[in-house]
Amino acid sequence: MSTTIILSYLFIIVGVILWALLIPSQRKVSPKFLENITVFGGAFLFASCFINLVPHIFVGQDPYRFVTPHAHFKVSAAVMVGFLIQLLLEQLTQGAEHGHNHATHTHHTHPIFGLIVGLSLHAFLEGMPMVDLDGDIHQGLLYGIVLHNIPIALVLVGLFMANGYRFWRSLALLSIFAVMTPLGSLCNICLLPHDEALQSIIMAIVVGILLHVSVSILFNHDHHSFSWLKLMLIIVAFVVAYFTPGCPEIYPTFAH
Repeated sequence: MSTTIILSYLFIIVGVILWALLIPSQRKVSPKFLENITVFGGAFLFASCFINLVPHIFVGQDPYRFVTPHAHFKVSAAVMVGFLIQLLLEQLTQGAEHGHNHATHTHHTHPIFGLIVGLSLHAFLEGMPMVDLDGDIHQGLLYGIVLHNIPIALVLVGLFMANGYRFWRSLALLSIFAVMTPLGSLCNICLLPHDEALQSIIMAIVVGILLHVSVSILFNHDHHSFSWLKLMLIIVAFVVAYFTPGCPEIYPTFAH
């Protein structure tokens, strides 16, 4: 396994666990910051899906050899499957992927358990296609996951504090969520067949999941009142996603 892949895994894990430092001080991030980072991350995910991920699922290792029309149907259906999977997962997560913190108002253990399970499954699935068959990192997906994980981690931290969890228990639960994305990637690399068609379907499922999350984020806030800040965050996220290197099969100018 390359050093780049290992560093990418560490980048994701540290990006989640770092927020545990808020727990001992009982400091809470302002709702405005949480909303802004959620909107930026959602817009980045939305743009990355169409700029980097969707093109990848319709092309093989040879950039001039596209998959067959029959495979197009399977891939397109897989996107819808991913959309439905995320819809089901949200019955457990209560919308934590969107920066929602409804669960922080409850003091029962069961909702926390459900959140961890749902978010862990979500993180596991979205991490599976992060490394392609050639060992290249899908940077659009990587950075999207890191940005996407910030509001999730903040919601979890707020939930742990609201329920009076001790630091080490909170850290352990946060760590479980943090390692699920690298674990999903490792399972795909080590356990699943290195088949282009299968990998395209996996990526398509993840695209469906991410589209559900990003669209929910962008349309969840009050869109009846115009906000210049929200518009600027979305535009900047789109621009950043546009200039984020894609997979080498599609954008050879960014290849190593």
